[in-house]
Amino acid sequence: MKRLKGFWCGLIMIILLLAAGPPLGAQSEKMILDSSKGQLGKKRPPVNFPHQLHMEKGLDCKDCHHLYENGKNVLDESKLIEGNQEIRCSTCHHAKSRLNLEKAYHRQCMGCHKKPLKDQTRVPPRYCGGCHVRN
Repeated sequence: MKRLKGFWCGLIMIILLLAAGPPLGAQSEKMILDSSKGQLGKKRPPVNFPHQLHMEKGLDCKDCHHLYENGKNVLDESKLIEGNQEIRCSTCHHAKSRLNLEKAYHRQCMGCHKKPLKDQTRVPPRYCGGCHVRN
């Protein structure tokens, strides 16, 4: 009887983990960040963004993804599913917005990359060419 009860508990745990899986692993590993559309003049290449690496470093989804209302991040993490156009950065950060896409990426990314890092074996890129790699 105990063995059967343990089986069902384990099965329920697996089902719950699988149900929670899509929001937790919503982004594919190969993500390209490209804010150059609609810009004139010199453009840097798009950034190959290693989403999984950032997750492994202990970042929480809301450390990067946000929807601010009254100064508070009220983003519903269950909406962080790949392909959801509603949560794309460019939905709010576009050419006519106060903080365009390029500035939003730079503020978000460079803010962390320029912080002094403790216990890092590999320092993240700190200059343009470290993320905007030319082919």
